[in-house]
Amino acid sequence: MTDLTTHQDVDDYLRGVDFLSACGGGDPVVQRSLLYDDVDRGLKVGWSPLDVSAPGLFCTACFSGSIAPESFAAHPEADLLAPGGRMARPLQEAILELERYLGEELAGIISIEIGGINGGAIVDAAANLGKVLLDGDYAGRAIPELTTTTPHLYGMPVLPCAFVDEFGNRLVMRAAASNEFAERLGKFLALGSFGTIGCALVPLTATQVSEIYIPGTLTECLALGRAVRAAREQGNDPVQAAADTQDGWLLFRGTVTRRKWENTGYLEGTHEITGAGEFAGHTLKVWFKNENHVSWLDGKPYVTSPDLIEVCDGETAEPLSNTYLSEGANVAVIGRRRRDLYDSPRGLEVMGPRHFGFDLDFTPIESLT
Repeated sequence: MTDLTTHQDVDDYLRGVDFLSACGGGDPVVQRSLLYDDVDRGLKVGWSPLDVSAPGLFCTACFSGSIAPESFAAHPEADLLAPGGRMARPLQEAILELERYLGEELAGIISIEIGGINGGAIVDAAANLGKVLLDGDYAGRAIPELTTTTPHLYGMPVLPCAFVDEFGNRLVMRAAASNEFAERLGKFLALGSFGTIGCALVPLTATQVSEIYIPGTLTECLALGRAVRAAREQGNDPVQAAADTQDGWLLFRGTVTRRKWENTGYLEGTHEITGAGEFAGHTLKVWFKNENHVSWLDGKPYVTSPDLIEVCDGETAEPLSNTYLSEGANVAVIGRRRRDLYDSPRGLEVMGPRHFGFDLDFTPIESLT
């Protein structure tokens, strides 16, 4: 088992998680404080490899919703509707609600994605429930929709899904017309809960998990976060260290000169980066739906999902969330190759540029850089 035993371990892990989020997944400020609390209380905080012979069911759990800034703002109307206050760990409660519906205790948990909020929240939930957390996830990065995960990609059942928000509202979705419809309904529930809602879903056996998950990603996040910190401490370039640790590429450096977005149940919009240094005279435009998914270099299609596009601070390499990325920021852009499970016609169908509404052919990042 890999354990997080210090606050620095938590920081390193969350830094790595943020990098693999492609600027989506939200800022894990709340999850950081929860994990600090878990460590301080002496809980077992960490993850283990999958034991394919393990009995029972493993579920995934996540927060669903938009990462737009207002999703994390205080809402006076919520105080009137829920005078009883807030629940600190709704994701934990969603897992318990799913157990009640299934009528059995779950054997363990696996993350649905690598994302700032969800990557931290899943570790916190496992620690407080005393459950096994698997070293892996169902996307290898952050994703905006249930229909971009490997359970959907490989036709595994995703329902039932238990929902619990921070106000204590609880629901179970037993069936849906399609996974796309389940995603739509989940987003409406998140909007009704003022931005986000905790979900527990996809109960599978260990054998089923082994067929569709991406192993080792939590350990990968911890190693990536540590490499960036070590580069800073040793006076090396942390941006290059982040790229090298991921077997990735430095795609661009410059300043964010334009940004526009809207909250559609997701945070959707574009930002434009004006090049500096070796990239002077060039412009990179990036479209995001929670995460970065499509880019254009000097007006021509460039890196797209399922390959990963991550914007970080140009000096410290601290990964930046699209929630708070601002005009004037000095940034670097790092790209890394898609996960093998998405390197197929079906993988491109669920997370390529056409899935997001762009009439573009996918070009592998390794042929562009």
